Parts: sequence; C-alpha cells; structure tokens
Amino acid sequence: MENFIKLGISIGDPNGIGPEVILKALSQEGGLNGITPIIYSNLEIVEFYLNHLNIKADINIIDDPMKAKYGILNIFPLSNSNFKIDFGQQKKESGQVAFQSLSKASEHAVKNLIDGIVTAPIDKKTIQGDNFCFNGHTEYLTSITNKNQSLMLMVYGKLKIGIVTNHLSIDQVSKAITSGAISYKISLMVQSLKKDFKIKNPKIGLLGLNPHSGDGGLIGQQEVKIIQPAINQATETGINVLGPFPADGFFASGNYKEYDGILGMYHDQGLIPFKILSKNQGVNFTAGLPIIRTSPDHGIAYDIAGKNKASFISFQNAMLLAKQIHINRSKN
Repeated sequence: MENFIKLGISIGDPNGIGPEVILKALSQEGGLNGITPIIYSNLEIVEFYLNHLNIKADINIIDDPMKAKYGILNIFPLSNSNFKIDFGQQKKESGQVAFQSLSKASEHAVKNLIDGIVTAPIDKKTIQGDNFCFNGHTEYLTSITNKNQSLMLMVYGKLKIGIVTNHLSIDQVSKAITSGAISYKISLMVQSLKKDFKIKNPKIGLLGLNPHSGDGGLIGQQEVKIIQPAINQATETGINVLGPFPADGFFASGNYKEYDGILGMYHDQGLIPFKILSKNQGVNFTAGLPIIRTSPDHGIAYDIAGKNKASFISFQNAMLLAKQIHINRSKN
C-alpha cells in the first residue's frame, strides 16, 4: 500500500487568495496525488470558501495530525472562531489568523508530526506582532528552526534560482553582500541540490551585483573584491561554480539553461527573470532547513480576492515539490 505523506497547509491571509488556491488545488481530480493535506484554519473560513467557490468536499476535523485521513480535507481548527471574511481588505484580524495558522503548522513540522508545510501567502504588514517580527516566511522559519541562514530557492522544473540576500531594501543589499555570505549561500545551494533534488555534481552560475558585472571594477568593486574571491574559495573546495555573470545577458542569452542552480545577489535580480520564465507557476522552497517548506511564488493578490480568478497551479506545484523533496530526503 502506498505511503501517503502528510503536508500541513497554512491558510495565509484569509482576505487574500490563499484559501481559494488551496481549495482549488485540493479539489482537482488527482489533486491529492499521494498527499494527505492538513489545513490549519478556522473551520468557518474553510466552509465559507467551499460555499463561495461551489466546491463539494468531505471534512475531517482533527486535534492531532495522526488522525488525518487520505482523500479528504483534514482541518486542524484554530482558536479564533469569530473571524469574518472581508475580501481584499488589509486587516490586523486577518493577519492574526494567518499567524495562528503558520505558527501551529510550523510547530507540528518542527516536531515531525507532519512531513512538511506548504504556506499560502501572508500580508507581511498585518501579520506583524509580538511573535512575528520578520520580513517574511523565510526569515520566520529560519528562526524557529534555530538556523542562522537559509536559502530562498525558486524552483520551476530544471530552473532553480537562489538569492544571497532575501527581503532587504536596495540600500541595504550592497552592505549585506560579503564573501562569507556568498560562500555560505553557495554551500547551502549545493547541499540542497544534492540532497533535495538528487543532482550529484551540481553546476552553479553566480550573478554579479553591478551592471555589466562591474566591467572589471569600472562600475563598482564588489565583483572583484567580494564575489570573485567567494567563487575562488568554492572552486578550491571542489564546487563547480562559474561567474560572476551580468544578469541581463545571462538570462537573455539562454545561458541560464546550462546550470543546475543560479545564485543571484538580491531579490528582484533573481525573482523577476524567474517569474517571467516560470509564468507564475513556480515554487518558493526554503532550502537549508531541517523541515520542508514550500509556497506558491505569488502574493495575497487582494485585487482579485473573492473573484474566483486566482490560478491554483503554483500552489499545486508547491505541494508536489514538497512531496518530491520528502521522497528524495527519505532516500538519504
């Protein structure tokens, strides 16, 4: 008999498109695909969206992940049962629901009660509070798993793009780019490509920070003084890493196709080409953690919340990737 994996699903901001893409993905024919989902949410929110989207589903309310059943919507209820959906509205109450869901799902993942988590989009402003003082999921999960660093790794088929700095403003990026930081992110990428994706000898392409990758120091010194030394150090340890490449030409030429992993310096440098190439069907995977966490590569999309226009493909791909990583890690 097939072993089904248990994936915890955090509901995200309930005023956004999170609940919609979750339920659409799970209701597709073959959508479960060997996955036993556990949605961490107020029951009323799930029932509201099922009715709103005209989706028929059987529900199993549980107080322990061990009680989850395959082929059914398992709901782990949250404490706040008075929340009312207000499509597209940025409210502190919806942020509190998002945090309760994320917190409990994460707790169960850390305790190995579930095999991984798939997180729906949050509003990074309304979720802030005494227990969440982070710029996003990545930083929060890195903290609660007692890790100093993780790697935001965007995945779509063979395309895998990571970034050295995560959610930082542009004026902070250059200060955060150090040889040590780059070396560590290279190491995390190589480890993940080997362990999570079963690539034996990954080939890494490293992007420069400045236009034209600095033009030999004419436009900034980071490539010469910081990035190249990190490449040299990685090469000396046997890692197959090349660069630094000018980001625009690297993607425009199709050169990116020759690499198992690509490491950019900052958020938009990596995510803009990724989202164009993946056509918003990609997945955000937090590499370097003891737990498995994936998410869709989009946000809360308040502008289309409640309009039944949101695509579930990225969320579905996030579930499938979490499952595959779990299988790959089990083989180690």
